[in-house]
Amino acid sequence: MYRILVIDDDVEILKLMKTALEMKNYEVVTCQNVHVPLKLSDFEGFNLILLDIMMSKISETEICYQIRSKISTPIIFISAKDDEEDILYGLKIGGDDYITKPFSLKQLLAKIDANIKREERSRQAVQDFAEVKRDMGKITFYLEERRVCVNSQDIPLTSREYDILELLSRRTSHIYSREDIYNNVYDEYAETLFGSISEYIYQIRTKFAPFKLNPVQTIRGVGYKWYEE
Repeated sequence: MYRILVIDDDVEILKLMKTALEMKNYEVVTCQNVHVPLKLSDFEGFNLILLDIMMSKISETEICYQIRSKISTPIIFISAKDDEEDILYGLKIGGDDYITKPFSLKQLLAKIDANIKREERSRQAVQDFAEVKRDMGKITFYLEERRVCVNSQDIPLTSREYDILELLSRRTSHIYSREDIYNNVYDEYAETLFGSISEYIYQIRTKFAPFKLNPVQTIRGVGYKWYEE
C-alpha cells in the first residue's frame, strides 16, 4: 500500500483529502502544523507528499530546502496561487508537480497516481537493465537509490532534476529537445509549464557549480545533451 503525507493548514481540506485517498486504498498521514526545526523522520517512509505552500507558520522555502537536501520523494504543491511565476517558483524550490485551489478530487487523484507510477517506472527501468551504478567520470549515479554523487558527496537533486539528468546520461552523444525531455520526464496528466524545463536545467547547473562541473550542455536551437569534456 502506498503511503501519502498530506500537509495543509486547512483542517477541512485535510479531512476531505484523507477520505478521498483512503477510498483509493492509499495509506494517509495528515499534518496541520509544521514546526521548525523540521524532523526528517516526519517526512521519511512516504511514496508522495502533498504540500500546501500557503501555510502561515513556516515558509515553503524552509520546508522544501530542508526536505530536498535529504529525500527525493515526489512533492506535489497545493496552492491558491496560480500565476506563472508562482508555479515556476514552486518547481524551482523542489516541487515535482503543482495543483491550484480550488481543485477537483479527480484532478488530484490523477496527479497522485501519475507521479507514483512515474517513480515506479523509473525503479523498474533500473531493475530491467540490471544497472545499479553508472559512472560518468567525476559524477556517479546510484540508480536504485536515485542518488547522484560527486567525489562521494550527494548532490541534493529534486525528483524532476534527477530524472532529467539521468535521461541525458543514458545516451551521452544524443541531443534531447525540450519536447523529448518533457515526454520522457512528465506524465500525461502534468500541467506543469513547458518552460519549467529550462528552470530545472538551471538548478542542476547551480548544484554542480561548486564542484566546477556542468553536466548539461546546451545545443542552441536544438536542445540539451550530457556534457563531455
